[in-house]
Amino acid sequence: MPMLSRGRTRTETEEMKTFAEKFRKFAYTDFYFIAYAAIVFIAWTAESAEFGFVALIALTCLSLVILDDVLPITAPLFYAMCMIFTDQVEDFIFMWPTFIPLGIAIAFFLMRNRTRLRRPGSMTVPQLVLSVVLMVGGLGVCTAAEYTRALPNAIMLGFGGLAIYLLVYCYAGRDERRDVGIYFSKMLMWFGFVVLAEIAVWYIRADLPPSQWGSVARDFGWGIENNASTILSVSAPMCFYLAVRYRWGGIYALCGLAQYIGIILTYSRGGILMAAVTGPVCAVVAIVKAVDKKRMGMAYAVIIAAGVVAIGVLFDDIAAAIKSLFDQGFGPSSRDLLYAEAWKLFCSHPFLGVGLGYNGDHFAINTMQFYWFHSTLFQVLANMGVVGVLAYAFYYIARFRTLRKLRNPFNVFMLIAWLGFEGYSMMDTGTFVPFPTMALVLVTAGIAELISSRPQFRGEVDAYNRTFSRAGVAAEARRYDAFTPAYVREAA
Repeated sequence: MPMLSRGRTRTETEEMKTFAEKFRKFAYTDFYFIAYAAIVFIAWTAESAEFGFVALIALTCLSLVILDDVLPITAPLFYAMCMIFTDQVEDFIFMWPTFIPLGIAIAFFLMRNRTRLRRPGSMTVPQLVLSVVLMVGGLGVCTAAEYTRALPNAIMLGFGGLAIYLLVYCYAGRDERRDVGIYFSKMLMWFGFVVLAEIAVWYIRADLPPSQWGSVARDFGWGIENNASTILSVSAPMCFYLAVRYRWGGIYALCGLAQYIGIILTYSRGGILMAAVTGPVCAVVAIVKAVDKKRMGMAYAVIIAAGVVAIGVLFDDIAAAIKSLFDQGFGPSSRDLLYAEAWKLFCSHPFLGVGLGYNGDHFAINTMQFYWFHSTLFQVLANMGVVGVLAYAFYYIARFRTLRKLRNPFNVFMLIAWLGFEGYSMMDTGTFVPFPTMALVLVTAGIAELISSRPQFRGEVDAYNRTFSRAGVAAEARRYDAFTPAYVREAA
């Protein structure tokens, strides 16, 4: 009997090892992202916090226990936001017990990988400086009540963002054969599709004619149209990066186009303005850097032809939708008053500003207890003064330096995404939304820094990194294409 017991234990151990190995392979496929996306979308659509929290946290705990790479955890980290179907916190607070196993799993992951910790990256000091300045802004000017009200937001923007950056940079990309740029871009692409799907559901539920689309507000629970537009402004360009890495990259170019159309459907005027700049740039850069320019050109021709047909068939609806967009007007929407107010505050308190807890007369404080000036520049000037300007200048220089190797297509498309995001944030609140916006930006900086520190993956994606179609992997006559770095072939 003891022998049977030992044998059964051995079998169970082998089965666990087999399962763990299969899960590791699964975690680097598109189906892994699709699983998270499906959980989030179903939970949001059905308004089921129970299903969403339990399923999402269960899969995330499994990932933390089995994997030694934090890169796959970026999916639940950001996708989770999109299952929040209302801004009423009491609708979710009862699910707090589910965070207990999540906390245990995170602790287990950190302990198990403590000896493999990578040294902090170049964004550590700039983000730390920013964290301190966010805390001291307005000292000597703001009241204790104002300071306390803004403190959670200041901590999340500063030290919270730093913690997420360090977690990803120090624990991501363990396998040097893995093309981190491809994997992370796919994570962003599926993130964009979750947002796009929820936009589609909103329109279906609203059941409005196109002529009225511009007269209503879009509230998804986790955010409004501007928040959705901000996410898509980052995810859409990375679809075009994927397009340049695949021989049949036209399908990814189509994905990028769909997400840019999603920005238009948000009716976010600033987002549309920046998309009108970054979208065409992405399309041009994609065909210039495509692995197979002939096939990419053919794909563009098919997309344009299909677009012409769609416009012809839906001309009246499209015309009505465009008219409703322009009927909104493209005026300042009282932003001129906010900017004037911010400048006046800066002139009165130029050194440390008035602090994040300031409450003015031209904007109603929302649930975040934060007075938005709707511009990165004016928010910094008013809340943190000259010290804040210097801290943010240091931060921006360090962040954009992570993309200095522009011969790498990943860096080029990430630069386009950042410029679109920062341009839009000059007209909106993006850089002062701790999560997911600034957390996502800091994670992209960490990924870019990690990619730049390694030999560049060039050309078409090899079989090891071709994670979606099994047929596509089988069709590869060779395991790695001629452009793959030598260190990758040797590691294999």
